[in-house]
Amino acid sequence: MTGKLYLHLTRHGETMFNKMERIQGWSDTPLTVPGKEVAKSLGRGLDLKFDAVYTSDLRRTVETVRLVLQESKQTHLKETMLKDLRELCFGEFEGLPSADMFETVLTHLGYESGEAGMAQTSFAEIVSGVCELDTTNTAEPWEVMETRVKRALETIIQREASEAEKHILVVAHGLTINTAISLIAPEKVDPLLENASITTLLYEADSLTVQTVGDTSYILAGQKKKRSGHT
Repeated sequence: MTGKLYLHLTRHGETMFNKMERIQGWSDTPLTVPGKEVAKSLGRGLDLKFDAVYTSDLRRTVETVRLVLQESKQTHLKETMLKDLRELCFGEFEGLPSADMFETVLTHLGYESGEAGMAQTSFAEIVSGVCELDTTNTAEPWEVMETRVKRALETIIQREASEAEKHILVVAHGLTINTAISLIAPEKVDPLLENASITTLLYEADSLTVQTVGDTSYILAGQKKKRSGHT
């Protein structure tokens, strides 16, 4: 019987494309100053001691995790990069304004407008529309995204499950985290996950459950520490 294994899935800090409201995907812009600050706040506010650390292989997650570990005084841990934790690839829509992509894709799917479609559709349907419109044939199908995110979770569990209780930090991306949630508890998907928020999964008795989604309490605790002068 293995002990409880907590996977703390954390979205990276704000990036330049996040600030500009552009589609990022496999494009990889650096963290903004606020993006670095929110990662530092998360690190300061954490009261968790991690046993291992995983990130995607994209710059923004690696930047984030190193700031978190620095501020939480856990720099003895080194991140293991997994390509399977990457964000979805949006093909020719990469770098374009997010609003333009959603308007184009959702009207293509038959909705009156992007706004109307967002209230009624799913990630899977949006991604299918992206793939249908992508003339470069580089956009990633939803089934491929689901398969690799599931494989990433299985890889981490296989490597880290033991008889002891363990906490694993996993820094990834908004859609990657939501894909993981959708595989376990689709009703808990949150399209508006904030930067540096934590979604916690629990692996116990050969089963994964979603414990929390988009928790920002550690960020707030870190901001409070900074204001009070505590480090």
